[in-house]
Order: sequence, then C-alpha cells, then structure tokens
Amino acid sequence: MQVVYTGERTRIRPFRDLDEWMKVQGALESNFNEFWGDWHWAEAQKKKEFEPGGMLSTDEYSCFAIERLDTGEAVGFEEYGAMNPARTNTWLGTIIAREHWGKGFGREAKLLNLCYLFENYPIECVWSDTTDEHSRAKAGLEACGLKLAGKHYGYLYKGGRLLPSPCYRILRDEWEQLPIRQSVKRGH
Repeated sequence: MQVVYTGERTRIRPFRDLDEWMKVQGALESNFNEFWGDWHWAEAQKKKEFEPGGMLSTDEYSCFAIERLDTGEAVGFEEYGAMNPARTNTWLGTIIAREHWGKGFGREAKLLNLCYLFENYPIECVWSDTTDEHSRAKAGLEACGLKLAGKHYGYLYKGGRLLPSPCYRILRDEWEQLPIRQSVKRGH
C-alpha cells in the first residue's frame, strides 16, 4: 500500500513524529472557529490519538501531513474516515493553516487523498461536507470533482443554532476521469 502521494506543489505523507503533529495542530486551532464553531482538542487527546500509529490507524479517522514541496513544511492535514473491508464509502477533510490559503495546497492535497483512497480501498464513493458560510471550501470541493449531493443538519452547532452542512460526493468512475491520476507520483 502506498502512503506517500506527491503532486506539483504538495505531498501527503505520514506525520514524521508527534512534534510535527502537535505543531500542525497548534497552527490550525484558530482556523476551525470561524467556520466550524468552537471545536477544541485538549493537548492530551491530540497526543493520545497520535501514539498508536502516527494518525494512520485510529478507530475513527486517519490523516496525512500536507507538506509543501518548496519548503518541506507541514502546512495542514488531509484526513479520512476509518477504513475496513466492509466499507463502500468514506469521507475526507482538508485543513490548511490560514497563512497557506489561496496557493492551491488544499485542493491538490484533496486530489492526492482521493488517489490514495480509491487506489488502496475497494470503495465506490468519497464524500465531504463543510458549512454554508465556507465558500472557499465549497469551491475547493467542486474543483476536485466532488458534486453537491444535498445538505444535512444536526451536528454543526454554532452561534446558538444548528447549521446546514452541504454534503459533496465523488464516485469511483468520476474519479477515474480526473487528470491527477496521470500526474501523481506514488511512493517516496
């Protein structure tokens, strides 16, 4: 199984160590609040999640570091739902530190994660959601070939109310048409 995927500007890869994971988490803490409300993970919880497998073997989700190729710096993470042989779908999420927004790192990392997921697991669908307010995230999902499938309510609570979450999805046969499949580098 390949766990390193490289594009033109970014690479998704396992986190080097706990220090790198914690540094990325610290840089991203404030990014959630504007769009996702007051989500906060205690430092002890972040360390506990990392310990078993470097964020590639948790029961709920796994994630890769998003590395800038020009600097080697981890600027965010690309996550996906836990996999097992019975799953036919999973989700993905992309979190980039604000100072690296607008450079295409998130979109490319999302495309690389789609390659990882469809090439390594027998899934038929990958989905992702965001908030109605997060126009950059919605545009990024659409630019990566995901299509709006509808909205769901009930888990995103912000400002004293439940917010709608647009849900996007891409099917295997749609992913197979994406140009990234020909240009991505797999492995080290």
